[in-house]
Amino acid sequence: MNKNKKRTGIQPNIQPNTHPTTHSTLRRGILVAILAALLYSCGTVAFTGRKQMLLFSDSQITELSKSSYKEFMSSAKISTSKKDSQMLVQVGKRMTEALEAYLKKSGNEGALSGITWDYKLVASKEVNAFCMPSGNIVFYEGILQYANTPDYIAVVMGHEMAHAIAKHGNERMSQQAALNVLGSAAGEVIGSTKGTAAKKLFMAGFGMGSQVGILLPYSRKHEYEADRIGLYLMAIAGYDIEAAPKFWEKMASKDETSGKENSSQNDFFSTHPCDSKRIEALREALPEARKYIGL
Repeated sequence: MNKNKKRTGIQPNIQPNTHPTTHSTLRRGILVAILAALLYSCGTVAFTGRKQMLLFSDSQITELSKSSYKEFMSSAKISTSKKDSQMLVQVGKRMTEALEAYLKKSGNEGALSGITWDYKLVASKEVNAFCMPSGNIVFYEGILQYANTPDYIAVVMGHEMAHAIAKHGNERMSQQAALNVLGSAAGEVIGSTKGTAAKKLFMAGFGMGSQVGILLPYSRKHEYEADRIGLYLMAIAGYDIEAAPKFWEKMASKDETSGKENSSQNDFFSTHPCDSKRIEALREALPEARKYIGL
């Protein structure tokens, strides 16, 4: 038999891959991954007990938070008003120390993981205040024209602290990451805290605009939850919780006037809507908040 003779028999019938990797297959895989992440990355909000999706660790959030805070403070001007700065620090320390003592007594110290409290008053006429997820609290001088008593400062302080305690930044960042994964299969952003992608996620999650320190609105759910927790923090620290609805009523009336005069200085109004429903929700939460007095 001639071994060099070409084989003319029927060649193997090589069928094309009947199970190609398609977009739908990838999408199903991504959905399964997200569902798994939901099962194993579920957190519980302190005080309210609401379940939330937290895809990022406290250390990841803290690292990104401190980086953004450092960037903000590099261009911010610290207030020269010793009186106002001292009052802000006094209220802040009283609230955070009372909170820490309460959580220690109730065995829930883990709620403050990744948080180190710090208080700064910035020289600016803007009506604004915020608390980074890492616990860095910033008040603008402009808001003190409304928060002009220790009780009113405690209303704003408690609300902003509540966003950090409830890990709202992490929750929104996780939601944004999940959306990004669904939209572009960019699953690698979950678990990474380096580079532009992680920073963009943090900016979106914490609600920061293109300019550092300019905040975008939290969801209505997060705002109401921060209001409730803020009331509890005021009660624990011994502040007058009745001041909370009064403060927001005051802000609502000022909002109408200030909005017409100079909307550029109303950042706090735009991110914290002052309406009757919000004030009503605060009043409804007062009885529950009273239970925390003296704890």
